[in-house]
Amino acid sequence: MNSRRNFIKSSTFSLPLILSGSTIFSCGLSVLNRIDSISIYLINVNSKRHFSHSSWNNRQHIMIEIKSENFSGWGETKVTNNQPDFDIYKWIDNFSFIKGLGIQNAINEIRKSFFNGQITARISEGVLIALYDLLGKINKKPTIELWDLKGRDPVPALFCILERDTSMVLEKAKIAKEQNMHRYVKLKLFGDLDIDLKNLIALRDFLGPDSFINGDANSGYKTINNLDQLVSILNTLSRAGMNSIEDPGLHTKEDWEYLNKNVINISLVPDKILRPAKESLKFYSKEMGKIFNIHPHVQGSFIESNQLAKMIIDSERKLMIGDGSLIGAACTFWQQFAVGNKAFFVEAMEKPQEDSTFLNCIIEKSTSLNNEGKVVLNLKPGFGLKVNSEKLKNDCKSYHSI
Repeated sequence: MNSRRNFIKSSTFSLPLILSGSTIFSCGLSVLNRIDSISIYLINVNSKRHFSHSSWNNRQHIMIEIKSENFSGWGETKVTNNQPDFDIYKWIDNFSFIKGLGIQNAINEIRKSFFNGQITARISEGVLIALYDLLGKINKKPTIELWDLKGRDPVPALFCILERDTSMVLEKAKIAKEQNMHRYVKLKLFGDLDIDLKNLIALRDFLGPDSFINGDANSGYKTINNLDQLVSILNTLSRAGMNSIEDPGLHTKEDWEYLNKNVINISLVPDKILRPAKESLKFYSKEMGKIFNIHPHVQGSFIESNQLAKMIIDSERKLMIGDGSLIGAACTFWQQFAVGNKAFFVEAMEKPQEDSTFLNCIIEKSTSLNNEGKVVLNLKPGFGLKVNSEKLKNDCKSYHSI
């Protein structure tokens, strides 16, 4: 580690970089700029979220700012829920060792720490997003270009509804329309067919026939052990207006393939089985579903996530980018990941109705929503975020810097 810290800082350096996951290339990139400081900002999101497995009264997000000279890279991770007094001072110790390292060395060390089980996927992703943002900004290139991602067409935004009560489902659907995100909507399912059908029918009536409804059961139907019985339930949801469904239960690869062969007019969306990307690369099969979800906070590394995305698209299946309940710096990252990898839709959207602390501090970003409810790119170096860090420091719950 110390020998790495003692590299001479250089404005350009020719080094084999594994950036895209599909390409290893040597290029004149500045990769040795040292990390001067790491700052973290805790934001409490006081918005309830309901799942089949539990409910959150609030959740805690940390925005990560990594600086080198006059450049700042930004990342985000949701660190926990229902812990408004979360200890950020202890948390930063998980990756404080990268201070003083060159950027590429820091990326390598974070990846190594994740693969060795020393840090979680949540920590790894948040820090790596900031580091890749910083790398692009220093080199004055959009990071998705450094990754050699080819997609540039707008990608539909998916609005997420996490409510059990039908009246609240419809209230959130109104927000989806107000935010021009009603064409693609996710509906949380709870593994109770009566409740799920009631909410689905109400939502379909409200949205009309043209909107795409994706159901997310979070394995809520895991108690249904008979796959033919589960097929019957999925077909019932399909007839009621559901277009696709994520993770009905806890399924093996063989389960997914059986379900996919037998359901009618509903697209299956494997999610949990694809976590983390490095492992799912070994057994991915297009026969498991029609849409595949690369979900934030659980992949842990982006070289492998890009490889998995390419594998999905090359097999003529559709790619979904999940949400992770993100509210800040990671949203634009995942939106650019979605566009670059030619996703079918992206769920990781900003949520001003839940929290606008970070959004109110954004000076500039690379993604926006067009009048068709699709994410469009205006590429800038890195992931394009410019943030008023002083305002964020004043507005966040707590702040720490090393």
